[in-house]
Amino acid sequence: MSDKKLTIVAGPTAVGKTAFSIELAKKLDSPIISADSRQVFQELNIGVARPSEEQLAEVKHFLIAHTSIHHAYNAGVYAKEARLLINKLFETHNNLVVCGGTGMYIKALLNGFDPLPPSNDKLRMELEAKYAELGIGFLQEKLKSISLDLYKKTELSNPQRLIRAIEIGSAIEVPKSDIPDFTHEFETEYKVLNLERSELYDRINRRVDEMLEMGLEEEAKNLEKFQELNALQTVGYSEWWPYFRGENKIEYTIDKIKQHSRNYAKRQETWFKHQLTKQTD
Repeated sequence: MSDKKLTIVAGPTAVGKTAFSIELAKKLDSPIISADSRQVFQELNIGVARPSEEQLAEVKHFLIAHTSIHHAYNAGVYAKEARLLINKLFETHNNLVVCGGTGMYIKALLNGFDPLPPSNDKLRMELEAKYAELGIGFLQEKLKSISLDLYKKTELSNPQRLIRAIEIGSAIEVPKSDIPDFTHEFETEYKVLNLERSELYDRINRRVDEMLEMGLEEEAKNLEKFQELNALQTVGYSEWWPYFRGENKIEYTIDKIKQHSRNYAKRQETWFKHQLTKQTD
């Protein structure tokens, strides 16, 4: 058995992963590698519940606020960066902690990642024009006709993700993966955090209130001009765009952020229940 261990701390948003992983990392004398698809972006802070400066100072963190919303970032990029980090860090550490709520990033890190085809600008422009003319139903039916499997996996209310799924389903060639192999043998341990649903939802609601007090509205307003970027098609930011256009009231906007955050947490719980917890049996 290897003397090296990788501990995965996972769970839904607001469950307490950050505090738990910091205490664990201190005990293990380990740095923390983030597995959060939104905390990677420098421009996103309050709305993604990035660890505070005090928390980041307690334990060395990696892959937080290290890229820009203007750069393409996905599970394949993450897996490559995280594996390179793990290979390097295992040279000087026997224990490493990975902490995050993005299941696809954790899965790509551990199991590798089938690379996706590059963007097809011509097809994307055609699809965006059709979406503007015919609405989201066109994209949904187009994807369904191309790949029922992708259709079932894609968020059908998100036009950008529908367009990307159509690109993927229409691609003829897929590039070769450049994700490196692990260079050290290690044991993997999973710590999937859970709370009673009512307690978790209460935490989520309180967290949104705290974000508002910290200046979430101002942060979103400063990012409004970038709202079309994929990085900003996310809970905590996308709800503000109709409000800034005068279409929704502030109370409705806040309620939607809380509702969408709770929905996101439920999807995370389901994913971890089926994808990670079975690996601990």
